[in-house]
Amino acid sequence: MKAIVKYGQAAGEVALREIPEPVCGKREVKIEVKACAVCATDLHILEGSYPWDVGKVLGHEFSGIIREVGAEVTGFKPGDRVASCMEGGFGKYCVKAFDDWIFHIPDSISFEEAALLEPLCSAANSIVNKSQILPGDVVLIEGPGAIGLFAMQIAKLSGAITVLTGITKDGGRMQLAKELGCDYTLDVQRENLQELVMNLTHGRGVDTVIECTGSQAGLDTGLALLKTAGQLTQVGVFGKHPQIDLGRVVYHSQKIIGSIAFDRETWRRCINLLDRKQVHVQEIISHTFPLEEWEKGFEVTKNQEGLRVLLIP
Repeated sequence: MKAIVKYGQAAGEVALREIPEPVCGKREVKIEVKACAVCATDLHILEGSYPWDVGKVLGHEFSGIIREVGAEVTGFKPGDRVASCMEGGFGKYCVKAFDDWIFHIPDSISFEEAALLEPLCSAANSIVNKSQILPGDVVLIEGPGAIGLFAMQIAKLSGAITVLTGITKDGGRMQLAKELGCDYTLDVQRENLQELVMNLTHGRGVDTVIECTGSQAGLDTGLALLKTAGQLTQVGVFGKHPQIDLGRVVYHSQKIIGSIAFDRETWRRCINLLDRKQVHVQEIISHTFPLEEWEKGFEVTKNQEGLRVLLIP
């Protein structure tokens, strides 16, 4: 079968290659992949800046149908619709241990939507598990990428007043945020964020910041606009070590907490939200390519020409 694999340790040593179809073991299930999303991590693997074993198939945000189960597998059967993560999604089939982050999905959720459950769960984890958001809180979300847009929707479901920021080239994403129910969107290159926040909060500052850009500017802005005893939840990953004004953090009794990934209960909650159409996922999918055109999909993602790109094996 064809799959996108890392064939060497150097940068760029990733390709679509013919590899043996995986064999299902006693405690494993064989999944026919129906859709897999391209993530920034995939770009880092391509560039050689993220560790990935040679010979391993890329793709960690995917959905599909179970075609075969091992003799010792419980809870799954051939024909089950599932979503999964970790690795193996950029190929026609993948084999995983049955207890290794595989979740049933109902017929109401398309395979394309289910492929975005992993970033949705990451966003939900930052809002539900890591941040203490209450109804009426003002939440600043920095960065209108897929996770930022998901975080905004989850914050709205929690009863928060949401402010989403981006830069001028993010115009399309900011418009989508408005359509998805964001209370305020702002271009930080053209508009005064501090003025908006201080007017909105009567000079207190926001209750919570969800920082999704992974940039020094985003971190600095978030802390500057955070209220005394507020929390900044760091979701975006930094390319280099950031500088933090710990004096401000101490004097204002602020909290900084990191948020990455998710737990199993978050997956179940997000599947329920998708099943009930309480979050919008289809709108986040901007491009779909066949697996053979993976380089186009990676390029669109790298150039930030859309939001989430799907590859279809």
